[in-house]
Amino acid sequence: IKKAQLKRFGMQIRGTYDYPKNLLDATEPVELLYYDGNWDLIFSKSIAIVGTRKPTDEGLRRTRKITDYLVENGFTIVSGLAEGVDTAAHETAIRAKGRTIAVIGTPLDQVYPKKNAELMREIAERHLVISQVPFLRYNNQTYRENRFFFPERNKTMSAIAKATVIIEAGETSG
Repeated sequence: IKKAQLKRFGMQIRGTYDYPKNLLDATEPVELLYYDGNWDLIFSKSIAIVGTRKPTDEGLRRTRKITDYLVENGFTIVSGLAEGVDTAAHETAIRAKGRTIAVIGTPLDQVYPKKNAELMREIAERHLVISQVPFLRYNNQTYRENRFFFPERNKTMSAIAKATVIIEAGETSG
């Protein structure tokens, strides 16, 4: 990646030299992270909230209630920007005037799902978006190969957060 590309997307790169201890101590630490937003949030106390892309009404209610409680108690909300529980967690944290970190399974110049483009932009401007997905590799691989970045993203979320709250998830969920 050339500096001009990084500037175009408004992102920066961090290596292990300035990672928080919890990221360095991960079972499989990520050597390079791309990010857009407030890097200092990576050092805040945080809880990950994750779950299904198709939650029940009760699952969404629980997501909002837990997120509100955690924000009130000074936690940064970490989630994956996916449809469903992740989106509800990010939106609730923002509405509650809290902090949120989106750890995505695509490069920073891609949005998945597309309907979260505005949410991702807002998180990048006021909070933090992180990706460990390299641009060129992603663009040179097939969809089948790229789907493996999502489980890797989950490992990064769990390394960033003090704990993970799973709202609703199926047997084969990440």
